[in-house]
Amino acid sequence: MFLFALLVLTGATYEEILLDKKKQADNIEKDIIESKSGITKITTRTAIINQQIDSVESAVNSINSFLKNYENESYMTPDQIAIETNMIIYLAEDVERIQQSFKNKVISLYKHGENYELELLLSSKTPNEYLRRNQYLQKFSQNRKKELRDLKAKKFILEEKRKMLTLSTSSQRFYVESKRNERSLLESRLKELKTLKGNTESESSLLAGRVTRYEDQLNNIRNFINNFENNRENFNESKYNRINYESTDLTQLKGNINLPIDLGLISTNFGNISDNKTLAISLNNGVDFSIARNSKVYAIADGTVSIVGDIPFYGRVIIISHSSGFRSVYASLNEVNVKAGDVIRLNQVIGKTGETLEGQTMHFELWQNSTPVNPREWLRF
Repeated sequence: MFLFALLVLTGATYEEILLDKKKQADNIEKDIIESKSGITKITTRTAIINQQIDSVESAVNSINSFLKNYENESYMTPDQIAIETNMIIYLAEDVERIQQSFKNKVISLYKHGENYELELLLSSKTPNEYLRRNQYLQKFSQNRKKELRDLKAKKFILEEKRKMLTLSTSSQRFYVESKRNERSLLESRLKELKTLKGNTESESSLLAGRVTRYEDQLNNIRNFINNFENNRENFNESKYNRINYESTDLTQLKGNINLPIDLGLISTNFGNISDNKTLAISLNNGVDFSIARNSKVYAIADGTVSIVGDIPFYGRVIIISHSSGFRSVYASLNEVNVKAGDVIRLNQVIGKTGETLEGQTMHFELWQNSTPVNPREWLRF
């Protein structure tokens, strides 16, 4: 069975169907580009957040290292100050040594050029050698980051201890307490950044899932187009013309009511629907039309708008009340041009079509009092 045979093709010419499907494909391609662009922006934003997290964590660790010396609220006596002064001299020499070592590594890396790591990987003679070199480069990069963090921490402690030597005991207490307050603020900021990172990662996952869904839809549409073009002779086309009718009693118009859109391509029929993947059965109170996003939606008869709103799964919805207890429902809309209470005329454009998780579509229902009726029996195809 051809893909297009799975749909009920009615009230449309070959060219109209082909054009609409190509519009749907174009829309999806734009959606994919937009979603991938969003992922790129989020990746950049996440990298900035990670840098901020590293910076704040480094600051917190440095303050913790400094505060360890004052956990017991004991402050330096004159003798201890002398000892501390000598320790600061050694610490300064250690900082200088680490700083010089890091500087030499940076210079060495610069001399090798920006593509050194890539060249090292590409020059691997076997897959195992490639993996070993890749692991080495990752470890080397992590070591560089650790050395830089250690250097910053030691420089921080060195500067703080030098400050402490210039303070009186009471001032030292005040200064230590200020560092504790600073740590609390940094820890709060760190928590905010990690929450922000989690949100951006969730947003990225959502967009990635959207790209996958769009790519599946695009593949289905392209298959449809290919099969449709290859089997042109099997399609009996019919041109749909929208008509005016004087009667407002839909009971008298059964089988002759205008379509709510310009293309009568039904993707899901009225009644019970079986999901081939989950085997679950659900009830469809209307029909779903396959049609490109932002196509015009028309009122099927005179009436009054009773509801305009959002309904789970169906998205934006318009419900119009007609005479003789009839109501028409237009769902999965991308744009709404009316509001509750508006008086509507036959063939008036009331909105534009949108999409669901299944693809670009327009859901339509027709109710007689409290009972849904099969639109295929009432609409004119």
